[in-house]
Amino acid sequence: MSPDSVTFRAADANDSEFLARLLAQLGYPADADEVPGRIEALAQFPAAIALVAVIGKTVVGLITIHVFPSLHVAQPVAWITSLVVDSEHRGQGIGSALVAEAERWARENRAKRLSVSSGLQREETHRFYEARNYLRSGLRFTKAFEN
Repeated sequence: MSPDSVTFRAADANDSEFLARLLAQLGYPADADEVPGRIEALAQFPAAIALVAVIGKTVVGLITIHVFPSLHVAQPVAWITSLVVDSEHRGQGIGSALVAEAERWARENRAKRLSVSSGLQREETHRFYEARNYLRSGLRFTKAFEN
């Protein structure tokens, strides 16, 4: 990947087909018709963004970041809530560039730290974050609700 060939911008409804494909690759299938509503809901959150990596007119990566106020520290904290690079474009530095953009955005939004959770089975993902100086700092516990 040439640094000049990838650009970053906020995701929009026109990206729905690309984003649905990326979310499926991440293991979270989504109907492209649902994606605009999800983008709109994210836009309504006070401090959240969905950034896409674009080559030409093709979306090749996605990262979402949220900044939350916290009671246990004075400054807000940030979380990466999704990161995926199209399988045809992995290994070219796009994921690293998206994480760097997320870090920049989190700092601009006064976050004290940026965290990410990852499924236990995603060992390659764990190595990816550790190579970027993210430390293993805990476990995530999840309880799914029937809706």
